[in-house]
Amino acid sequence: MAVISKSGCNAGACHGNQNGKGEFKLSLWGEDPSHDYEKILSSDKRVNLKDPKSSKILLKPTLQSKHEGEKRFDMDSDEYRILLEWISSGARTDIETKPKLESIQISPPVAIISAPEQRIDIKVKARFSDGKQIDVTRWALYESSNLMAEVNDVGNIEFKQPGETTVFVRYLNGRASMRAAMIKAQGSYEWNGPDPRNRVDEHVFSKLKLFRQNPAKISDDLTFLRRVSLDITGSLPEPETAKSFLIDERQDKRSRLVEKLLKSKEYANYWALKWADLLRVEEKTLDPKGVKKTFTWLSKMIQQGKPLDQFAREILCAMGSTYENPPANFYRALRSPVDRAEAVSQVFIGTRINCAKCHNHPFENVRQEDYYRFAAIFDAIDYEIIENKKKDGYDKHRFVGEQIVKLVPIKDMDQKKVLKDPRTKERPVPGFLDSDPIQSFDHRLDELASWITSHSRFAKVQANRIWFNLIGQPLIAPVDDVRETNPASNPQLIDFLANELINNGFDQRELIRLIANSATYQLSSDPEGVLDVGTEQNFARAKVMRYPAEVVIDAAHQSMSVKAEFSDTSKSNKAISMPGVESVHLSNKPHHEDRFLKVFGKPARLTNSDSERSNETTLAQVFELTAGETINGIIEEEGNRIGQLIEQDKDDLEIIDELYWAVLTRPPSAAEWSMMLSYVSLAENRRSAMEDVSWGLLNPKEFLLRK
Repeated sequence: MAVISKSGCNAGACHGNQNGKGEFKLSLWGEDPSHDYEKILSSDKRVNLKDPKSSKILLKPTLQSKHEGEKRFDMDSDEYRILLEWISSGARTDIETKPKLESIQISPPVAIISAPEQRIDIKVKARFSDGKQIDVTRWALYESSNLMAEVNDVGNIEFKQPGETTVFVRYLNGRASMRAAMIKAQGSYEWNGPDPRNRVDEHVFSKLKLFRQNPAKISDDLTFLRRVSLDITGSLPEPETAKSFLIDERQDKRSRLVEKLLKSKEYANYWALKWADLLRVEEKTLDPKGVKKTFTWLSKMIQQGKPLDQFAREILCAMGSTYENPPANFYRALRSPVDRAEAVSQVFIGTRINCAKCHNHPFENVRQEDYYRFAAIFDAIDYEIIENKKKDGYDKHRFVGEQIVKLVPIKDMDQKKVLKDPRTKERPVPGFLDSDPIQSFDHRLDELASWITSHSRFAKVQANRIWFNLIGQPLIAPVDDVRETNPASNPQLIDFLANELINNGFDQRELIRLIANSATYQLSSDPEGVLDVGTEQNFARAKVMRYPAEVVIDAAHQSMSVKAEFSDTSKSNKAISMPGVESVHLSNKPHHEDRFLKVFGKPARLTNSDSERSNETTLAQVFELTAGETINGIIEEEGNRIGQLIEQDKDDLEIIDELYWAVLTRPPSAAEWSMMLSYVSLAENRRSAMEDVSWGLLNPKEFLLRK
């Protein structure tokens, strides 16, 4: 089996493909040795016991006969020798008699070298059920997470440039990973960073020192004010707030600001928006009323400071009316047991189990039978449709009206809808992903909630998600793929944050407070003036990135004092408090603001993944900003900030100053003063000139990007 895997015969692109290749199918990555043994021995030509050297399993990989999979090994190789000896000795199986593989271990588990050194040699040992450990370095498979380092067949990691990589290793059904790094050559290094403000900084700075890197300087007050306001509340600070903050001389003014933001309604709405994305709060399956009820409930829970474990429990156990008990809409949006199982595991414990639907998970310790056992917990959830006023009678996935989500006895279910394992055609015995069975089918959701919230990954994925939403880069990427074979970029930090979340009773505000008050969060994005400055990947400087669609459009409206005109059924006046997505993704005649949100990546909420939202930049976004009806409409609105300032008889200097504070949260520089005043004074139409100034402030990177 090791030879077959090492040669790539059972990979997804070869005979491990779902449909096999050339009418010969193996289990993916050798997950089912019994099946593979049967298939390999099913043809006398494939394995010829009378004339072993004429076996196709030897002729094809060595290209002695035609093979679309190209050459896999030579005739003088160990692979050829092992297979030939196996066939010559009768091609017997030892699946039932030999000790089972329990785990594989990589040595070293972490390795760091300094240039000009470029190579790291790793060893892999397999531990078997009889206690024996065997060196399997030659027969393990290796994969590097990025192109800065390559791993050859015998475990030699060769770095092409300084940086970090994760090396994933597979041997038979064992999986493990290790972190490797190469530090650039430096003649001398001296730490030149701020003092740690809390344990977050201790973990971040410790790694920076290890890599001989320094953090950027602490950001100035106005940069911090704008950043923390948008990160925590999704809303810009008003000009007067910014001016007051700038002249405030209290030493603790930044922590005071964080406290104020965490108590705001905007904080609750903005983080409710994030959860609404994850929980698929969209109108097609929930209907507009259900969407509004669910969003309002999410915002209320966050405003009240509901602990995340209790919050999760209320969602997982929610039954009843989708109008009277809004969290019941979670199951309304997920109409099948497998959809519910995949969503719950991904959202709450960061485990992507969907691969195990068709085969044992290649990166997780989740077998196909575990998948269906877990999905069986979510069987026998049914719906009483009180009414359905949908206009399209052909769309079976659309619902408009109240529903009752309920647990029903299996015997009362339509037997065609009862979950069955496709391999056995039988109903699986309900159980958790760790193979533990449930104690009572009638109380399975309560057991599920207890299992989920006490799972070691629950706190870790929630902490990783909060860190990502504040810092812009997760410690474990993707955010909802938390597993042993996908290690964090800073393992000590993610463990610390998860433990902090547990110790503070799963209080989200406490973790946000801790991160926002750290020096790490408050670092500048500008590396200028710092010797040996580190990278964004090591959190040595603030990550520069485009703000989410809702934040950008709300900032444009707020800075110009214009009320938004979204066409959703709630007639929302802020994008961050828009309950659903229908006007953005389902409307035949979207308003300008709704189209803006779609262009800038607002998700349709069709998956339960953090990855559905797109923060990529596109050419369409450039056109939307420079010539689109949304921004131009905001600028030309008669009663906007420009009109108000002119009406108040402000002079050009005052208006330009106010526009800079409103849009960019800062005063104009001397050069900007000169340029803008010159432009306005020479213009024939003062109002039109001020609109041009505003257009110039709403289009630069400084407005769009976090810095």
